[in-house]
Amino acid sequence: MKRFLIYLFLFPAIAATSLYAVLYILTGAVVDSLSGPAFVYLMFIGPALVVVLVDWFVSRTRIPSVIAPTLFAGGGSVLAAAWAGTIDVPVFSLVGAIPAAVCSWLSNRRV
Repeated sequence: MKRFLIYLFLFPAIAATSLYAVLYILTGAVVDSLSGPAFVYLMFIGPALVVVLVDWFVSRTRIPSVIAPTLFAGGGSVLAAAWAGTIDVPVFSLVGAIPAAVCSWLSNRRV
């Protein structure tokens, strides 16, 4: 349950922040209202639920649990950016990889 809640609330927030950071670095665009980040936050809830399933399945194997969700989310971001037709496709892997790594690390910590 802890893993699900971490991914549900933190993944979209970190992904939206990293998306706007990548867009700012690439284009210099600045966020002018909060409706854009709110929509992006809602848009990343679906991928967060898919990545939490990957993290849950990998946590039961011998594979290091941070690596597989990070690669899965980074690959998914690259495919989404390529499908959208952007020219800086590899940079957009950070949008999925960073939140997946952070959430996986937090959900696997022993308290």
